[in-house]
Amino acid sequence: MTTRYRARAHREGRWWTIDVPEARAVTQARRVSDVEWMARECVALTLDIPETEITVDVEFVLPDDARAEWEASRALAEHARQDAAEAARLARNVVARMRAEGYTYAEMASVLGLSAQRIHQLAKVS
Repeated sequence: MTTRYRARAHREGRWWTIDVPEARAVTQARRVSDVEWMARECVALTLDIPETEITVDVEFVLPDDARAEWEASRALAEHARQDAAEAARLARNVVARMRAEGYTYAEMASVLGLSAQRIHQLAKVS
């Protein structure tokens, strides 16, 4: 059976400082790719248990200003994905309605300012 520990890692100069509070363990890693195994090794040595019995979940801590910008970026990206999905839905509706009214693909392409290929794509999905 493995025991799960939470580690927090933050950058200090060229090193990552890793804190595992439940094990009262602190260590460092040179590369971000080494953080998880360094934390696991540190817990194993501190608590004198085999590494195979340890699972470590790492939380990477960014400076507050970077974290705030990253979260704002993710929120805007999600909003953009939702807007794009809604725009595509509306475009499919327009193409379906125009097709039902007898427009040809070439006519729709000209009227809507899209390529005939794009009209075919929109018509195929709806």
